[in-house]
Amino acid sequence: MDRLRNLRVHKRNGRQSRHKPLALLWGISRVATGRPHLAPWREFREEVGGLLAEFGLPESSVTPEYPFVHLQTSRLWDVHGLPPELDAVAHAAAFDRLNPEGGVTEQVARLLGDPFVRSQAVAVLRETYLADIDQHALLERLGLAGYESAGGIEDSTEDHARKTVPAARRTVTSSRVIRDTVLTARVKKLHGDRCQVCALQLSTRFGTYSEAAHIRGLGRPHNGPDEQTNLLVLCPNHHVQFDTLAIYIDTEGTVRSTANNSSMGPLRTHPAHPLDEAHLRYHRALCGRDTTAHATQGKTS
Repeated sequence: MDRLRNLRVHKRNGRQSRHKPLALLWGISRVATGRPHLAPWREFREEVGGLLAEFGLPESSVTPEYPFVHLQTSRLWDVHGLPPELDAVAHAAAFDRLNPEGGVTEQVARLLGDPFVRSQAVAVLRETYLADIDQHALLERLGLAGYESAGGIEDSTEDHARKTVPAARRTVTSSRVIRDTVLTARVKKLHGDRCQVCALQLSTRFGTYSEAAHIRGLGRPHNGPDEQTNLLVLCPNHHVQFDTLAIYIDTEGTVRSTANNSSMGPLRTHPAHPLDEAHLRYHRALCGRDTTAHATQGKTS
């Protein structure tokens, strides 16, 4: 993660180039979607070139050959199939002729196989280099949709698209996670429908209202469990902020703003409602606010 945060990137007019971060995000997407971590240059040129054209700085040239070869200095990236004299030279014509392979290293690919590490890496790249672009569009383009939200996404496939005007309906088939409504009702009752962040209890005509938020989303790519230790009781405002990664819960149980780490006070708890620290850690990773606890645990296990 330190290597991701400290990439050597070119600056133009005071703005960081997006070439290396976009290429690395592309590399992460290959691991996430089960493709080989190394790809032929011609495939890289087409796919990453398209990313640079769409999401690179407007004043930057579309030059995928630069991240392809220069990312090797990050120690996160490998290039195979180049003669020594071209190993550090961005030479597009030679790459077209030789068609070398490039991508994240085997060790990095192995680490990215862990969903926690993958979420952490995506968050670091987004926050450090790509915060000012359309996150949803970028991640959807890469096949990483869902990493910009704690809630995840549901699967759906279109059976019959709208064909002619004025027909305004279409039929879709969806695959949805079945949620345990009895479980959510029980945990909301434990907290008296009071938000665990701000203690707000919303009154309605027929009683009170709160929302149950999954800490690690049920939808892909998070695939969290529908269990009490993965649930928070929140008001609608803080539910939206939690799902959109605007707030997180630190290791001491304090609710903090992701933007500046300012404290919003301790999370309200209930003895009959323990939370799983692994789920909270996963959410922190999505927010780019992880700790070293996971890495330490991995070394000792």
